[in-house]
Amino acid sequence: MRQQIGFLMQLVVLTLLPFLIIWQLNFGMPLIWMPILTLTGIVLFTLGTRLRGDRA
Repeated sequence: MRQQIGFLMQLVVLTLLPFLIIWQLNFGMPLIWMPILTLTGIVLFTLGTRLRGDRA
């Protein structure tokens, strides 16, 4: 179960971050949100990796 949750977390991050970039380029948003959301994505991806048990 933990592996599935970790996989889903990684999948969500890997699909939403490119859409975030496209959203920024097309519609714009305050620049401060990009690094905040990128760091949030990195944290979620790392958490997903730990849940899957792929400790590097």
